[in-house]
Amino acid sequence: MSAGPLIVLTGPPGAGKTTVGRELAARFQPLACVLESDWWWTTIVSGRIPPWETTAHDQNRSVVQSFAAAACIMAQRGYATVLEGVVGPWMLDLILQEAEPRSLLTHYVVLRPTIEVTLERAKSRAGDERVPGHPALTDEGPIRKMWQAFSQLGEHEDKVIDTTDLTVAETVERAWSMVADRSVLI
Repeated sequence: MSAGPLIVLTGPPGAGKTTVGRELAARFQPLACVLESDWWWTTIVSGRIPPWETTAHDQNRSVVQSFAAAACIMAQRGYATVLEGVVGPWMLDLILQEAEPRSLLTHYVVLRPTIEVTLERAKSRAGDERVPGHPALTDEGPIRKMWQAFSQLGEHEDKVIDTTDLTVAETVERAWSMVADRSVLI
């Protein structure tokens, strides 16, 4: 069985990762899956540090490495795998550490609307639970901090899709095209 591609779909909260991720994965046939990284953060039941805090560095690297391993196993087994979540370039070494030994084609797509749209979308999720028992992040401070972290990506800036004025369908089409032409390979 040939390996599927691994697509890391990232950006700040409210960028559209979950919605776009499902639709993007659905374009792949015959096997595709989406791994929503939000679940991994909820598995820490004791000693959890909010991931946007500076002191959460070691915890965050452990969580990212664990969901990277799961995503890579799915891709290795033939599933086109969309891994969606907050995965900044500062964590790509962990993704590649899992993907390279498996010879996976690994793509990196960043969804990044303006800060105003990001805040509006994230705050509109008040009361939503992406993972049962864990409400969506709607606090402005952490959202701004994560948006800022994605605001200047250096060598990865060409992997950004500004979703400010795009529909979900338009965003999926752009991401699909970028993956197809391999312009977002890492």
